[in-house]
Amino acid sequence: MIPVSVCMITKNEAGHLDQCLAALQPCPFEIVVVDTGSTDNSREAARKYTDKVFDFEWVNDFSAARNFSIQCASNDMILVLDTDEFITELDLEKTAQLIEENPKAIGCITRLDYFESGQEMQHQICTLQRLFNRNYYHYEYPIHEILVPNAGCASVPDYYVPVTADHIGYLGSEEKRQEKALRNIALLQKEIEANPSNPYFYFQMGQSYLLMRQEEEAYRYLKLAIEHPPSGQDDYASVLVCNYGYMTIDAGRPQDALPLLDFYEDLADHADYLCMIGYLYLHLNQQLKALSEYVKALSAPRRDSVETKTISYYIGYIYELFGKKDIARIHYQNSGDYAPSLEALERMNQV
Repeated sequence: MIPVSVCMITKNEAGHLDQCLAALQPCPFEIVVVDTGSTDNSREAARKYTDKVFDFEWVNDFSAARNFSIQCASNDMILVLDTDEFITELDLEKTAQLIEENPKAIGCITRLDYFESGQEMQHQICTLQRLFNRNYYHYEYPIHEILVPNAGCASVPDYYVPVTADHIGYLGSEEKRQEKALRNIALLQKEIEANPSNPYFYFQMGQSYLLMRQEEEAYRYLKLAIEHPPSGQDDYASVLVCNYGYMTIDAGRPQDALPLLDFYEDLADHADYLCMIGYLYLHLNQQLKALSEYVKALSAPRRDSVETKTISYYIGYIYELFGKKDIARIHYQNSGDYAPSLEALERMNQV
């Protein structure tokens, strides 16, 4: 296998760091940890797993820290992880094969973002660019950094690697979430001032306010992101479009969400987007169009957070609206223990 270095930056997260590095022990990777100013025992925790532990003076620039960590690696092939990400699945043989087949491309891993919604623990699935050859790529942007080609290098299509990680960064106390969001907002505001036409920073600002549960401010920035506008091929487009779409529809303004149909060509293979469009059609009283979108969503190859049981529920709901109760019942049953489907089945059994 082509040698791989796992590079991460950390600050005051000794407990998470220990768990993250322990999960990497079965893997034949070099581990590089860059500490950006910890006052806890993060360095000691890292040294239990690697002797490549370095210090970097924090300069309010995540890309600077990332690029420094990459320079500290012994290998050219880099896998980037965060301290609060824990590898749960990894097919080494397949990953090695894909690296050899895609020497100049970026490999995308799957991450499950866990968060609390009311009394329930939920997760969102996302794909992230994390595996690459440092001879061809580096990081840019001080906050929510992204990989860009090095000078003289052309960008090539991404590929997916069989690597899955749990991410718990959105969990924890309200105080911790607020602190993290406020730090990001301060850095993002500077980027917006310097790059007022870039939708990415408005999107990330909106996400930061969502983390703080400040939905009015979140909606304002997501709207600005849509207005600039982004490309439907951008990695963050599906999350942006869906978050903005649902917030607009739930605010009682489904007509304002109609421009999101412009993203259909790029996102027609994305289950979350198709479900949002189906939800839009429902609120426009166009049930047949809504049904078509939800049916497409069942077999869509890409998705972030929508689950099959949710899709089946809406298909059952629409068939029930059409009076096709036998078909509706089948789809409700396909939703398993999904509470709205169970309630629908109980209601139908009482009729």
